[in-house]
Amino acid sequence: MTVAHESRLGQPAHNRGSALVLALLIAGLVAVLAVQFGQAFLLQANRTENGLLQARFHAYLQGAETLAAQVLATDGMDSQLDHLQEAWATQLPPFPTDDGWLEVQLVDAQGLYNINNLSVKSAYQDDLSMPPAQRFSEQQKQFIRLLQSFAEYPLSEAEAIEITEAVIDWVDEDDQPAGPGGAESLYYSAESRALNAANQFVSDISELALVRHMSAELLLRIMPLVTALPVPTALNINSAPPQVLGAINASQDLEPLPADSVLALAQYRAQAFFGETAELATVPVLQGIGDKIALNESQSHDEERQNRPYGVASEYFIVYASATIGEHTRFMEALLFRDENGVRTLSRNFAL
Repeated sequence: MTVAHESRLGQPAHNRGSALVLALLIAGLVAVLAVQFGQAFLLQANRTENGLLQARFHAYLQGAETLAAQVLATDGMDSQLDHLQEAWATQLPPFPTDDGWLEVQLVDAQGLYNINNLSVKSAYQDDLSMPPAQRFSEQQKQFIRLLQSFAEYPLSEAEAIEITEAVIDWVDEDDQPAGPGGAESLYYSAESRALNAANQFVSDISELALVRHMSAELLLRIMPLVTALPVPTALNINSAPPQVLGAINASQDLEPLPADSVLALAQYRAQAFFGETAELATVPVLQGIGDKIALNESQSHDEERQNRPYGVASEYFIVYASATIGEHTRFMEALLFRDENGVRTLSRNFAL
């Protein structure tokens, strides 16, 4: 009787212990689930917040692009010239927004050196017995001069020609070296990185890092002065930065303009923009060489405007925009094309 009674009393005690363990397990599980649900909620909330933030950034930056396109469209209706005294070239202060600031800048892409202009060849391109001033087209000579314009990174004429020949081979369609400094697929395939020459137009200036003779130091210096447009284009003498203006010289001279001549030419242009390229032949600061500049030379057999070395109007423009929301800033670069049909965007890149 006593044993049976203890057994009956002991059974409820055992059950109570099991129930307590089960309750603790359930409580622990609920706590773990609560933490996981909380983390998932915060993650989703952060994703939603980031998505909304990115949407606001895109709205501001694309708004800046739309504004730039409207300015260019209006300018195209009012003038057949493009110069730095026009509204599109005005450096505007940052715009305040509901969230922060918006900055917009328009740059004439044809005021920069178009690296794909190196595809325009002279009739003597393949005749290595010809002197360089005849073997290279005016567009190619512009690049040779530009490469020699960095006082802190001096290059000889021979070195500039070697680099130019290598870049010509990178952008042209054939597999024939442009000269002793050139490099086609046979050269690149022998290197450890085993590349082929692109043999097509450059789409991004960073590609030049792959080209023979092109050092990182030189590329860093030329990047602000060059661009890559989808077709060869005339260099707009009204909007080219002073250092790019230095790439203009007498056709037989492969050296850049002297620094004092570049400064005088930039100052002259600030007072009176060029109405036509022929004015270069008579501008006082170029006395003695102006009439020796190949103004309308088209060394290829194509007489289209895009193959002329110089111009006073442009079709390609770059929009630089940045938007700041709180402590965050995003950047955008867009390439715009303007013709008689209006303005359209050819490419757009966003960056942190």
